[in-house]
Amino acid sequence: MNAVPPIARTLALLLTGLWASVAGAQSNYPDKPITVIVPFPPGIVDGYARLVATKAGAILGQPMVIKNQAGAGQRIGTDAMTKAPKDGYTIGVITNAGVVSGPVLANSVPYDPIKDISYLTMIFESHYLINTHPASGIKTLAQLLDKAKAAPGKLNFGSTGMGTGFHTATELFVKNANVTMTHVPYKGESPLLTDLLGGQVDMAFSSMASRAMAEQGKLVMLAYTGDKRSALIPNVPTAKELGIPHISSGWLGFAMPAGVPAAVRDKLIAALTTAVNDPEVVANFSKSGGEPRTLSGDAFAARVKRELDDMRELNKELKISID
Repeated sequence: MNAVPPIARTLALLLTGLWASVAGAQSNYPDKPITVIVPFPPGIVDGYARLVATKAGAILGQPMVIKNQAGAGQRIGTDAMTKAPKDGYTIGVITNAGVVSGPVLANSVPYDPIKDISYLTMIFESHYLINTHPASGIKTLAQLLDKAKAAPGKLNFGSTGMGTGFHTATELFVKNANVTMTHVPYKGESPLLTDLLGGQVDMAFSSMASRAMAEQGKLVMLAYTGDKRSALIPNVPTAKELGIPHISSGWLGFAMPAGVPAAVRDKLIAALTTAVNDPEVVANFSKSGGEPRTLSGDAFAARVKRELDDMRELNKELKISID
């Protein structure tokens, strides 16, 4: 029998020790706080992420520490997350602005949303209200579309800015409805709603928070873009009911750099999905008109890929380019 050379024995021992060390680190994970990069400033959406992170940290036995890293349409924070060590101790909050709209519409993005990101779980999905103003005389979505078809390009719609979720969702609606409307971009939802109330724009998508204005008679809610009616506005039909398919939504989720060990990923997914289903979290999300979501792992990644494909197809017509 041939003897094993000393150098081979030494190498084998080193590799065995290395694998044992890695396996031990994964089984003990987490043994220190986890940093969560949030790619936008503190505020309402940041609060949703903090609530879930607090619950998930308690489940894992280590705190999740929020680090706000805003800028460039969420691309700065998302990029920082993709370049973090692949050990599970830095994860990130993501939205479709950072992993769908940005990579398609921005002139330069330093990460690949499919190759560089491992998707953990979506936690929250929000849909839009389709509104007009009372002076328009329009009472239903069908009336809006009839008016738009009768005079292509005469009616306009406002958005929260070029290339934002509000903009691309409205463009997708206009495309699927087979009408032509003129886009008027604003710098945020507040100035958009001010001009919608004043009749300067004919139609706009808005967040569920604007339903208070409709309840006061200042806006007319024509439709809701969710797959089913919202319990908060049960009398408002969905666009889908009225024959307009597939309007994109806004969502919030957690992700980490690609290449983190599967055992670590699975622990994070389990903790985050349990946190999303916590009664306090469900109540908090539902009160604001959002829908808790636990689309996780490969299914979450597939959803992002589908949205990327849809956005690329839409932008062949729109030709949007943002800095």
